[in-house]
Amino acid sequence: MTAKFPPTLIVHGDGDKIVPLQQAKVMEGAHTKAGVEHQLDVVPGGGHDDKTFRPGVAKAVEWFKERLLK
Repeated sequence: MTAKFPPTLIVHGDGDKIVPLQQAKVMEGAHTKAGVEHQLDVVPGGGHDDKTFRPGVAKAVEWFKERLLK
């Protein structure tokens, strides 16, 4: 990963039992180290489910509209 990597939004539920939140934090750290624009959005009580997915899709649409459709 380099600073030329596209802006990245990471949406993760803090109650995810399939992929631990720590994995999203590791990914966030890699983006920071590489100088990539990014955001980690943690969904309280969200798991690997609609509680995280539904708001995540809406946030992703806005994120990409703001950063990639300029």
